Amino acid sequence: MAESSRRNRIIAIVVAIIVLLLLLIKCQRPKPAAKESPVPPAPAAVAPAQPSAPAPGIKVPDEVLTAATVQAPAEIGAGAKFTVAWTGPNNPGDYVTIVRKGAPEEASADYRETKTGPSVQLTAPIEPGEYEVRYATGHSHKVLGRAPVKVIAAAATLEAVSEAAIGATVSVAWSGPDNAGDYVTLVAKDAPEGQSGNYTFTKGGSPLTVVAPTTEGDGELRYMTGQGDKVIGRRAIRLVVPAVSLSAPAEAAAGSTVQVEWKGPNYNGDFVTLVASGTTDGEYGNYAYTRQGSPVPVIMPIMAGAAELRYMTGQGNKVLGRRPIRLVMPEVALSAPAEATVGSAMSIGWTGPGYPGDYVTVVEKTKKDGEYGDYVTVRAGVSPINLKAPQTAGAYELRYMTGQGGKVLGRRAIAITP
Repeated sequence: MAESSRRNRIIAIVVAIIVLLLLLIKCQRPKPAAKESPVPPAPAAVAPAQPSAPAPGIKVPDEVLTAATVQAPAEIGAGAKFTVAWTGPNNPGDYVTIVRKGAPEEASADYRETKTGPSVQLTAPIEPGEYEVRYATGHSHKVLGRAPVKVIAAAATLEAVSEAAIGATVSVAWSGPDNAGDYVTLVAKDAPEGQSGNYTFTKGGSPLTVVAPTTEGDGELRYMTGQGDKVIGRRAIRLVVPAVSLSAPAEAAAGSTVQVEWKGPNYNGDFVTLVASGTTDGEYGNYAYTRQGSPVPVIMPIMAGAAELRYMTGQGNKVLGRRPIRLVMPEVALSAPAEATVGSAMSIGWTGPGYPGDYVTVVEKTKKDGEYGDYVTVRAGVSPINLKAPQTAGAYELRYMTGQGGKVLGRRAIAITP
């Protein structure tokens, strides 16, 4: 008898641990927007290279300072790559660079060492103006040869619709230099120069697509350089809120599954959620993705009172549509004898919603709501159920509890006698 009681206690503990794990997994629901956000990180700036100094303690051989020549285009587009041919002594560390006309001899921007071959490829600065391509020695930075170069301002054009829905994917045709790291971005019209939002690199060709942000108002498409994030082309675009509607019953039982019909843009990651009325925009509760089609099943939380269905964007959790709904607690009743002996089998009748995971448990009457002891899960239409009485006499309570959240929907006192 003692061995049987011990075995039953072990089984009850194992079952309780499994239920707790299932509840924890259910509670740790991922945030819908964060999973599929279309917003990429800010583009990395393209920085010019700098010639390196010789390592400390390394003896540098005497430099040959014979004249050098450099041949470069007379004009280059800002930020463009160009080829320079050179002749010179080719000392260790000698390099070819492009700098502002009149810059000090030791100045350098983008450069390539001459050891790479008789021609090198440089990248023009992004700022237009008069420049110089120089052959300089690696140790003393003495300029042995130079050629003037004019950097011409780069320009770009953008073609797109004049109006688009927030969150929409906008097609943009462009022309421009397509230098390394160049991109097209969409920002608010008054965004500071150099600031970027959602973007796409131009290396993918024209047209390209950019995802609109979820803020309505006057926006601007901008062609920006990978070097220095300089705006060289822009086009105005107005962002508007798309039409969204939700259809559902005016009232639903807490814990039930409601089929919600919706109309909306169905962007990547969009979802329908249910929250208590007054919940701050951006927060969400139980939800279903709109990609499942219309209608979508949304499980009502275990709560009573005024609530709200919301259509929310996967990008930014913006509320595009809402509909009020009232939640009522389902009726639950438990029937059982007023008392039972320790360890006996108790036959318990019940009526209630019978949602997945709902169960009837027996606990000491002083236990807080949410705590449970031995239990049996319920299935709709299957009543009564059998539950074993505790092994210790005292004042107890039978409780009907929900699988979602462990809420007590019904209770009945029972005395366990020796």
